[in-house]
Amino acid sequence: MKNYFLFDAIIQREKTAPMITAARKLIDLLNIDAPSFKNAKADLGSEYMGLDRLKFLEHYAYNLTLAAEQKRDILCFEQSSLICHAHTKEILLNDDNLKFEIASRLEKKNLALNLDVNVISLEQLLLEEVGREKLTTLLKNPFGNFQAALFLGSNACRAKKYSKAEFIPDLLDLIKLKSIKHASMYESDGFEVYDASSLLAKKLGAKAMLDMFDNAADFILVSDARSFVMFDFYQKELEKTAGRDIGLSVLSLAELLLLAFGNTDKKSIGLDQHKVAITLI
Repeated sequence: MKNYFLFDAIIQREKTAPMITAARKLIDLLNIDAPSFKNAKADLGSEYMGLDRLKFLEHYAYNLTLAAEQKRDILCFEQSSLICHAHTKEILLNDDNLKFEIASRLEKKNLALNLDVNVISLEQLLLEEVGREKLTTLLKNPFGNFQAALFLGSNACRAKKYSKAEFIPDLLDLIKLKSIKHASMYESDGFEVYDASSLLAKKLGAKAMLDMFDNAADFILVSDARSFVMFDFYQKELEKTAGRDIGLSVLSLAELLLLAFGNTDKKSIGLDQHKVAITLI
């Protein structure tokens, strides 16, 4: 198996701490060589590219170069950081002028731009390197009695370029979890407009959550740290905006798999850090 850095410098770490805790726990459980990516610059979110494209590219090129220098690929356990790193690499490999500009900027920081690094999603690693056979042997608590709302968000189309869309559904099938149909799967969670208009953000988030709730989801499975922030950390505020109770637990893929693999100690896998209580165990 390849060597990785686990990119855990995701957005708003004080709100997304459960995702980080679970990802680290899952990596340890599977004996994957993926220490935390120390000294990496934290994720900004893909929306930052529209504010300052060159700074965005320099930011992620820095991380790509650090990883390449140490001959480790970058392992991302959520969508935002996957898109930003992979998109930066793609842009620089296909635009010599931008590549020269970013290389010049990194040179001032005593770094030689190096794009000889892969950026891989957690779900890809699980299915293509760990493999279904090994994952199946770990299954202790199948989720056959539950149905989840899978929320991929408005950046899902961009994410498909870097990680196959069927990876997550394949993993849900492996743990026997049903996925409900709902109209909001690819809608906005509201995060990208929160700073400009918190009310609009809450309306968008509430609309998506009510759709999943009304379609009888037992919980929500998110693929992006931004969705986790909106649906878990701000859920009580979304309820006030909607004028309805929702009370849906929100899980990341790593948390879900740890539960399926028999890890039910809430503190050790980060479930005790959720704003909305996890009631599945």
